[in-house]
Amino acid sequence: MEYSRTFVAGLPELDVHTLREDWALGTSLVNHWELLAQSLGLKPSEWIDTKGDRMYGAVVYLNTWFDLDDIIREDDEFTAETTFLGIRKPHALSRTEFKVGGKVKARVEILSSFIKRVQKGSNKKFSRVRDLWTAEDYGTDAIDALLDLHHENKQIPDMGDVASSQEINRITDFNTADFMYFKNYVRFAKAAEWVANRGNPVRLNQTRECFFYGNVDDGQVISTKVGFDGDDFQSSHHSDDGRRIFLSRGKSLPVQIAER
Repeated sequence: MEYSRTFVAGLPELDVHTLREDWALGTSLVNHWELLAQSLGLKPSEWIDTKGDRMYGAVVYLNTWFDLDDIIREDDEFTAETTFLGIRKPHALSRTEFKVGGKVKARVEILSSFIKRVQKGSNKKFSRVRDLWTAEDYGTDAIDALLDLHHENKQIPDMGDVASSQEINRITDFNTADFMYFKNYVRFAKAAEWVANRGNPVRLNQTRECFFYGNVDDGQVISTKVGFDGDDFQSSHHSDDGRRIFLSRGKSLPVQIAER
């Protein structure tokens, strides 16, 4: 299954150097949802399980790569081409490639799972559901490997100190499912990484691997720890009730920001 859209790079799509990370994530997920809807034969608003409860697609893992040398520039026409790599209900794995003239300049892989709330009005706990999805499973080995990696990384210790904290705001940080939108985890991590590195040469992530372990309610405070080891970095979010809800790690490289 494939889905593609075409864009022209402008201020909303770009950051200080190349394609904006959170824009790339949001665009990749929109394409991912389109393929999920095709696979189910249902619009997202119709994702209801056999008990009448709304099913939501939640990101549990993502992996990004950006070409920091041959970048996407203002006025470039580029495509976001998404392919499903596998389904192992209730999980789906996709890859989105951002291409200029056929050359890949950035890539996002997303593993999602269908979930629903265990307790109405609370984002503390969700259960996985597979109701109504009749598509055949395929590419299951890749999904199993990522789920194993997700479990293994839950035990990895934090690196570094708290670089920033954020009070979660329902109006700005939640999505229409009323829990914190996945790309905001990355946005908060990226901001904390900048704080931890402020005063040093500018670094941007070439790669980032993310593991999502929990969500939060409105008004909770999350703190973000950041550690660097050469070009390698790690950042993690902790909710104010003691849970680690997110871990990301990857490689950040010094970049020369073009003068404007």
